[in-house]
Amino acid sequence: MSAETVLLARGLRARLGGREILRGVDLNVRAGDLYGLLGRNGAGKTTAMRCLLGLLPRASGEGRVFGTDSARVHEAPFPIGIALDPPGLDDALTVRQNLELARIRGGIRGGRSVDEVLALVRLEERQHNRGDRLSHGQGRRAAVARALIGAPRLLVLDEPLSGLDPEGVEEMLQLLTRLTRDEGVTVVLSSHHLREVEHVCTRVGLIEEGRTLLEGPTEELLSAAGDEMWIASPRPPAVLAALRGCRGVLPGARAEAGGVRLRVDADFDPGAALILLVQAGAGVTEFRRERASLLDVFRNALAAAAPGAEAA
Repeated sequence: MSAETVLLARGLRARLGGREILRGVDLNVRAGDLYGLLGRNGAGKTTAMRCLLGLLPRASGEGRVFGTDSARVHEAPFPIGIALDPPGLDDALTVRQNLELARIRGGIRGGRSVDEVLALVRLEERQHNRGDRLSHGQGRRAAVARALIGAPRLLVLDEPLSGLDPEGVEEMLQLLTRLTRDEGVTVVLSSHHLREVEHVCTRVGLIEEGRTLLEGPTEELLSAAGDEMWIASPRPPAVLAALRGCRGVLPGARAEAGGVRLRVDADFDPGAALILLVQAGAGVTEFRRERASLLDVFRNALAAAAPGAEAA
C-alpha cells in the first residue's frame, strides 16, 4: 500500500448557508503518510475534512477515501478513525462510557481496547470523569482515543493539538509518528500550528480561503523555500551590492536596521559570499544561516498567490 492514494480531493468545492467555503481544494494523501492539512483558522480545513468524509455535501469536484466516493464512505474497504472539532463527546457520560459506546455503535471487534487507547492518550486517571468535566485539551485526547479504538487504517484528526500544553503536544505528535512509522497507519491532521507539526509531517497541504495553495513532501517544500540568511553590517547597501548576482541568492533580499535579510538555495556558497563581502568592505559582524520553516513556505505561497504577484 506504500504508493496507494488513501484520500483524494480534486477541485473540491462546498457551500454553507449560501456562502462558498471551499473554492478548489486538491489533496493527495498516500498510504503511510503523516499528512498535515495546514492553514490559518477559518481557512477551510474542517470543511474540507467533513466533505471528504461524506459528512457535508460537496457542490462540485471529487472526493475519495480508499478509492470510494466520499458520499459512500461507509463502504470504504478499511476502517477509519475520526476525531473532529468539536470532539462531540456525550457530556452526561464518562470518558470510558463514551469510548465503550463508540465501540458498540461502530460494531468494532478486535484491535485496540478501551483500556489500550486510554493509555495511549494518557487519560487513565480521567476515564471516570464526565465529558463536561474535562478541560479543552482532555476533550481532544478523549476524541483521539475514540478514533484509535479497533484497528483503523486511516486516522482523520481535526486540530488534535488544540488545548494541549507543550508536553502534551509533543506526546501527541510522538504517538502519531509511531502509528505511521511502526504500524503503517495513514494519519491526516489539520492544524494551524505550523511550527509544531513541521518536524513530523511527511507531506503537507496548505489551504488559504478555501483553496489549496500548494502541496507536497515537507522536505521538498522546505528546500524550495530556501534558507534565510541574516548578515549584520553597518552598510546594508554594500552588502546588497556585493551579493547581487551571487549564485544561490534568491530574489527578495532586503535591507533592515543593522543588516540585510535574504533567502538562499542549495547552490549558495557561504565561503564565496564572505569573500565578496570582505572585498566590498561591508564590515560584516554577523553571518547566520537559518533553515526555512513551514511558516516561510506558507508566507511565500501567500505572496505568490497575491494579486499582481506574477506581474511583479
